[in-house]
Amino acid sequence: MDRVAAMLLLLGVMVTTLLFMLALFSVSPVFCSCLVILLLILVHFLANEASGFHHAQEFENRFWTVFFVLLTMAGIYVKDSPFYLGDRSKLGILLWFTVGCAVHMIDRMKHRKEMSRQVAGLVRGKSAAQSLVKLSNMGVSVEDQLERISLAMANIDQLLVPSTINNFINTKFILKNEREIISVFEDAQPKMLNYLISHVKLALVFYKIKDHRHYRGQHRTQLIELLAVDRVSVLTIFSRVLLLRALQMMKITSIPQAEHWVRNIILSTHQDDLSSLKTMSDSEGDYFCMNKLIFDDIRSETVRQDILIHFKNEAAVQQAHMDMGTRKAKARMLKGWRKILSDVDDTLTSSGGSYPAGVDKRYNKKVVYPGVIGLYRELDLGTRCQDSDSFSNTGNLVFLSARPHLYKDISEKHNFAKFQRLREREGVNGRGGLH
Repeated sequence: MDRVAAMLLLLGVMVTTLLFMLALFSVSPVFCSCLVILLLILVHFLANEASGFHHAQEFENRFWTVFFVLLTMAGIYVKDSPFYLGDRSKLGILLWFTVGCAVHMIDRMKHRKEMSRQVAGLVRGKSAAQSLVKLSNMGVSVEDQLERISLAMANIDQLLVPSTINNFINTKFILKNEREIISVFEDAQPKMLNYLISHVKLALVFYKIKDHRHYRGQHRTQLIELLAVDRVSVLTIFSRVLLLRALQMMKITSIPQAEHWVRNIILSTHQDDLSSLKTMSDSEGDYFCMNKLIFDDIRSETVRQDILIHFKNEAAVQQAHMDMGTRKAKARMLKGWRKILSDVDDTLTSSGGSYPAGVDKRYNKKVVYPGVIGLYRELDLGTRCQDSDSFSNTGNLVFLSARPHLYKDISEKHNFAKFQRLREREGVNGRGGLH
């Protein structure tokens, strides 16, 4: 589709929508006014992700529940509505109550599914597969500890009962199971701790364990403090990446101390380990990346500057090793840590001349340019890198997109799905990030 056709199509859609709204307003002015008000509220909510409504998942869940209840009530109680059921209709009460409960449950289950999703883009270290065998030989049963966590989580996370109600009804039972999970992480030796972190649904564990009102019930804070501060020194880089990701998925703004936990994890990581931490954070195959963590999730300018200064200082140390030709420098030169920034349309794939993606009509739309994947690989690995898995396991390939950001990852999800298809069908080895 060329530019003129695209503009005409857009104009036609806008005119049709305007005419439909005017016709609806002439027939049902009050109902249409309610819809316009609700639409403005929705647009404001989606366009202001920095507002307090987005600081915690619970706040967003309440917004969607109330929004759809109001939308349903406008449809069944406003007299000029085409769905008007009467002022005292029992069916109307049942309908908006059912809609509210359904939206609340669907949003909860969707969020639970997202929090439970394993990270497809990250690859464990080569020694990770041997950890279970070593622990078993030492007489330590890791499966038993994983079973303890799973059983406790099943008791805490009731599918049909919201956490607020469940915590109020079964307070002692919930507190007991939360302490059980904390004790497993607290008593685990280093190898077991790293194994547990990489095999449990850490984000869901953080989300479901709550900070209760009384002092001794601050279990979420206690658990994250244990991992991000007290025992961070024994965590592998892979475990630290998973810990940062879990905090991002839970929403860092939901806990005041979360930014300082993130700061402590990053500042406890140095030199080449820090480089691995950054590249692995960008290799997760979704929009939870280091750039989002620092410039979007972290709201404190002081914390952000502390992290950026740490990056700069550690880079200076690495550069000093390179200048002096130390063993660390020689080992670093064998790894592929070069960041590649690339456009997508008319660079990785042909746009087919489709507006507004690009102008190249030499190839069909979405065709991968011959040789571009090999070019990415050679640029990343360079002439000395001997790590054949480096390009596929780290987030060195970053694609630039002009697609505007929408609520959460609505727009980004489309691009990441496209990158995954290219990886599976076209052999794109790099795990692409997106900026």
